[in-house]
Amino acid sequence: MSAPLQIGLLGAARIAEFAITEASRETGDIRASVAARNPERARAYAQQHEYEEAAESYEALIADDSLDVIYIGLPNGLHAEWTVRALAAGRSVLVEKPFAANLAEFDFVAAQMAKAQGWAWEAFHYADHPLLSRVLAIARSGELGELRELRLQMLMPDPGANDPRWNFDLAGGAVMDLGCYSIHAMLTIADELGATPVLREARATGSAADDRVDATLDAELELVSAEAASTPIAVTLRTSMVHDGWDFGLEIVGTAGSILAPNFVKPQEDDRLIVRVGDATREEHAGTGSSYVHQLERIRAELRDGVRDRGRLDRSRRTMALIDELYEASGLPLRPGRLG
Repeated sequence: MSAPLQIGLLGAARIAEFAITEASRETGDIRASVAARNPERARAYAQQHEYEEAAESYEALIADDSLDVIYIGLPNGLHAEWTVRALAAGRSVLVEKPFAANLAEFDFVAAQMAKAQGWAWEAFHYADHPLLSRVLAIARSGELGELRELRLQMLMPDPGANDPRWNFDLAGGAVMDLGCYSIHAMLTIADELGATPVLREARATGSAADDRVDATLDAELELVSAEAASTPIAVTLRTSMVHDGWDFGLEIVGTAGSILAPNFVKPQEDDRLIVRVGDATREEHAGTGSSYVHQLERIRAELRDGVRDRGRLDRSRRTMALIDELYEASGLPLRPGRLG
């Protein structure tokens, strides 16, 4: 095992407790420093979660040369700005999804990455869990016959009126917070199958407080193969931040059967894969190890080995491009960026 990472936490957000605080307890990486808007909050967080110290400001944290990687769990609209600032200071970054507020801002960040000493990874943690690898293996095995449909849904209850995910200026919205997972997973599957997504239709409903911010967004696409004889795969994406419950399901349907992952984003909470072929149904389990642990282990390995995975970066870019396309097709404005 490579040397533990010295991790700095930019933003004492709840997501950081899963992505870094809890994950590092399993990986053995070092919770070195944390910064929050209020230094007192940072000190309280450091004490509660056993970080070695609290930085007095965001700027002080990214200036710390002892840190190997900085995790950015700030609101969406601040991701790109602080990624660029951390890169400029010589740090590497694990930034929460989405990478940026829009495609133009993403491209600005990518240009900085190309000349930076460090690197930036987008925190699509689900993709590091063995569950996704098993889904892809079954999809390409032929067991399901010719693939006909892909259904992805990211549905959750209202997080509350004061939640920053409802703030347009902070790049809020259901697709930004949830739908990005569906888009990224669709692209991962499409790449595995050698197919290209084509958007057919998108429909959104705005939030009651700000109709620029999507409370729901549904879309229909097709995965079109380079093989002329192949039938396109119909894709349905459903996204909601006002649903009456939680549903992070992924289903692939073929001419001979189907596979359902009831919670593809957090398989540590439900690692089932339900495979139906003909009249037979079987249930597989992909393992309840944390997707955040798998992610952190990969980041450490890539950082220590100097890996710059431009294939993953390209998929992140295509995810951002499709987010913009969905907003435009549904009549909503793009989220405002701060860079570029």
